[in-house]
Amino acid sequence: DRAAEAYEESLPLAATDSLRSVIWGLIGDTWHQKAVGGRDDWDERIDLGIEKPDATFRKYMKRSYAAYERSLRYNADNVMALNNYAYFLTIEGRNLERALTLASHATALENDNPTYLDTHAWVLFKLGRLDEARKMLQRAVALDAQNSPALLVHYGDVLQALGEHFMAEVYWKRALEKGYAQELVEPRLKRAREAREAARKTPNTQ
Repeated sequence: DRAAEAYEESLPLAATDSLRSVIWGLIGDTWHQKAVGGRDDWDERIDLGIEKPDATFRKYMKRSYAAYERSLRYNADNVMALNNYAYFLTIEGRNLERALTLASHATALENDNPTYLDTHAWVLFKLGRLDEARKMLQRAVALDAQNSPALLVHYGDVLQALGEHFMAEVYWKRALEKGYAQELVEPRLKRAREAREAARKTPNTQ
């Protein structure tokens, strides 16, 4: 709360709309941190349906989204605000078309940033546009020198949805090696193994 207040107190000192946009973007990030409350992997848990957003989480995220809107009114090309706003909307499954507009604009501004490509692909995935999501994540993985575990997990999820269970497992295991939470990867690996086993048991009628 105090961090958000301190940022707001700095606004009258901001000499340009660009700087005001940056500050409002930081306020949006701060309210997201408040919503998460220091809980490990909370966004991922909500995305997977392991946890449900409670009233407190929604209250703080409402303030986060309002701050991002103000940020973008000052500078519609604030790429970090575009990306974060889009990603948090997608995690909640809220207003995906708005999230797609935001993410598309971010990648149009910076089409070689793996984080922004990942967000854009994740919105497409949530909208069921799997082939587009796959192509975008392929590019993100190729560009990502850090081997982000979250990006690898997302790519695995898209491959799994496309029926490529073995390759999905490959990327999930790579994410584990990079430090992704085992308790969040193991259920995915279990589903992939079950899907491959079911496919083996299904007679080929062609």
